[in-house]
Amino acid sequence: MLVFIQAVILFFHTSVMAYFITFFLASVFYFVEVYFLKNTMLSKKAIILISSAFIFLRIIFITIDPIGSDDYYRYLWDGKVSVNGINPYKYSPDSPELDYLHSDNLPDKVSYPNIKTIYFPVSQWLFKVSYLVSRENPIALKLILLLFDILILISLYYLLNHFKIDTKFLLIYLALPLINFQFFIDAHIDLAGAALLLFSLTFYFYNKKILSYILLGLSLSVKPTGLLLLPFYFQNENAIKEKLKSFIIPTIVFVITFLPYLSTGTPLGTLINYSVNWTFNGLIYNTLKLFMSNNAAIRICSGVLFILVYIYMYFIKIDLIRKIYLSLFLLIIFSPIVHPWYLIWFAVLLPFVKSYSGIYFVSVVSVTFLTVITFQTTGIWKESTAVLMIEYIPTIAIFLYEILKIKIFTSYT
Repeated sequence: MLVFIQAVILFFHTSVMAYFITFFLASVFYFVEVYFLKNTMLSKKAIILISSAFIFLRIIFITIDPIGSDDYYRYLWDGKVSVNGINPYKYSPDSPELDYLHSDNLPDKVSYPNIKTIYFPVSQWLFKVSYLVSRENPIALKLILLLFDILILISLYYLLNHFKIDTKFLLIYLALPLINFQFFIDAHIDLAGAALLLFSLTFYFYNKKILSYILLGLSLSVKPTGLLLLPFYFQNENAIKEKLKSFIIPTIVFVITFLPYLSTGTPLGTLINYSVNWTFNGLIYNTLKLFMSNNAAIRICSGVLFILVYIYMYFIKIDLIRKIYLSLFLLIIFSPIVHPWYLIWFAVLLPFVKSYSGIYFVSVVSVTFLTVITFQTTGIWKESTAVLMIEYIPTIAIFLYEILKIKIFTSYT
C-alpha cells in the first residue's frame, strides 16, 4: 500500500525531490519486506495477486514522465535519426547536417549534444521502433521495456522451477523499487539487455543452447556486460565443439548487428571516451583515488584487480548461476561508473542467490540521487563521501559475512 501511495504522490508532484524521497522510502520498505519474505508462507494464489499488483504499479509508473534522468532524450533523438535513414553513429546531435531534424525538444535537451551516441545496435533498433510508434513521447519506449520486464518474469518463473526454488522469490525482483524508478519512470535501456541475458540463461539451463547463445549475442548488442558469461559458458561445456559454439555464436550475432553501420560509423570512439573520462559512484575507483591522483592509473588498477578476481571466480567450483551473479556484482563494485540502473544486471539473479549484500545494494543505491538533487539545485555535480560510505561499507561488510560465515555462494538453498 505504501508503494502505491508513493506512486500517486509522484503522479501529481513530479519534482526530483519527490522522486528521491519516494524512491528512498520505497527502497527501505523493500529491504524490510525481503528480509521477512524467506520465512513467510505464500500460497500460489497470493503470489499471483501480489505479482499482479506490482505489474499494475509498473503501468502506473509508465504514465509518469522521466524525472531522475534525461537519457531518454538521447534515445528519442537516436530513434528519430534512424527513422530518417541516417546512421545514428555518423553525426553528433549538434551537427549542422541534422539541423532539419530539430524540434522544440530535440536535440536541445540531449545531454552532451557535441558527442556522438554510445548506444549499441539492438538499443538503436528499439529506439527506432519507439520513435515510429510515439514520436518524441517516451511512452512507446516504456511499453517496450514492459515487454522485456515480462520476459524477465517468465524467465525467472521457469528458472525458479528448474532449480526447485519457491516461486515466492519472484517478489525479490517484482517488488524492487529500482525497476519502477529507473526503467518505468526514467526509461533506461539496460532492462532490455538484462532481459536478453536472463532469457539466454533460461534457454541454456533448459538445454536450448543455440538459442541461448543467439540471445546472449543480442544482449551484448545492448550493452557488452554479458561478455562475462562467455568464459563460463565455455567452461561449462565438455565437448570441444560445444565449447566453440558457446563462444563463436554469440560473437557472430554481436558482429552481425553492427554490419549495417560499419561503412559510416560506429560507437567505438564515444565508448572509449566514456570509459576513459567518466566516473560516478564507484567504490574501488574512489578508494584508490585516496592514494593515487592519475585517472588512467586508477582505472588500470581497478581493471587489473577485477580481472584477477574474475580469474579466481573462473576456477572456483560453485554453481554456474552463482558464478555469473558474482561476476556481475563484482563488475559493478570495481567499475568507475555505477549509475543506479546498472545494478539491474545482477539484480535479475537475486531471486536465486538471495544475497542480502546485493539486496542492500539495490536498495541503498537510491541515496545517490542526492547528487542529482544537488546538481539540479546548484548546478554543481559533486559526489558525497557520506553517501558512498552509507552505500558501500554495509554492502561489502554483508558480502564478506556471506562468503566467510554463511557461505551462500556454494549451493542453492
